[in-house]
Amino acid sequence: MNNFKRKNNNFVNVYIPILSNKYKLYDSYNNSLNCDKIVLMDNHICFDALINKENMCALINFINIIIANKHLFGDFKIYIHINCKGGCFKELTSFINFKKTCAYEIVSIIDIECYDSGFILAALCNYRIINKNAKVYMSKFITSVKGDYYWNYFNQCTNDEIMDFKTLFYDVLCHSVESNLTREKLDIYLQKNSVLVWDCKKYKKLGFVDEII
Repeated sequence: MNNFKRKNNNFVNVYIPILSNKYKLYDSYNNSLNCDKIVLMDNHICFDALINKENMCALINFINIIIANKHLFGDFKIYIHINCKGGCFKELTSFINFKKTCAYEIVSIIDIECYDSGFILAALCNYRIINKNAKVYMSKFITSVKGDYYWNYFNQCTNDEIMDFKTLFYDVLCHSVESNLTREKLDIYLQKNSVLVWDCKKYKKLGFVDEII
């Protein structure tokens, strides 16, 4: 991780999808069924969507488009503005694998709020920023009557897959993500009976973010 603050944070809340001809690069992915929207604007991506296979594919595709056009930008970095209600945790593995082969810095910005798999996506990036008024939520895991494992409203796996899921979950949060979280601390959080709500200061103390703006 970089241990310095950005000298220029003008990118925050500036890239608004109004006119496509305002940008050198512009594209968007929309899901009319659930209102998911991912918008590419120059070297910025606004990810206002759930974590699922289709959205991860769209995100990675947009990152690759930015990389292919990196000559258009002087100070080249990839910025992802993330506001996410959660989703399927296992689908983050495609982003994790992609990032292992990506030679360029990916900066995440939590502008408003992120839940569960959404904040993990942000935390996986090279440099992590959170708006001072943003909130991060960690929901409870729930086992349904049928034995399916849910994180908030989102089905994660079947009863037979729970052990494999937990192994992956702990590995990502305690190893793939750079933070101050240990397995012991994570156990304590997961035993809580309510949704955890973190403001920017608590979130930074946990080590999930590098800078508050």
